[in-house]
Amino acid sequence: MRAKNWTGAASVPRWYAVAVGLFLGIRAISTLAAGTSFAVPGDGWRSLFQLVAVAILAAGIASPKTARATVAAVTVIYLLATVSELVNGTVLLGAIPVDMRDRIIHPLIAVLGAIALAIGRRPPVASTA
Repeated sequence: MRAKNWTGAASVPRWYAVAVGLFLGIRAISTLAAGTSFAVPGDGWRSLFQLVAVAILAAGIASPKTARATVAAVTVIYLLATVSELVNGTVLLGAIPVDMRDRIIHPLIAVLGAIALAIGRRPPVASTA
């Protein structure tokens, strides 16, 4: 990894991937380590949901070319989760319990992702002709 891929406005999606990936990874692992339930609904399913998001974001951390796509994917996932929580505020996808933290974190992840994508958009390519 070269330093130039981590500087400038174009690197904002990668930094988002690092920050959100660490947050979700720590939250998921700490929940699993505390002994969680995989009943339906259960906190174990929330942890798996978060670890899937971490895996997606890891691809963006590893490759600057995929950073925007991975951040867009996680942003859309958490935007859909936020909308779903407005319909059914207690369970997401029939298996993931929703608590008050989720009602704050899910829209926050979606909004910050949209901001990261807006800031990190690629500048237009200058024409050579």
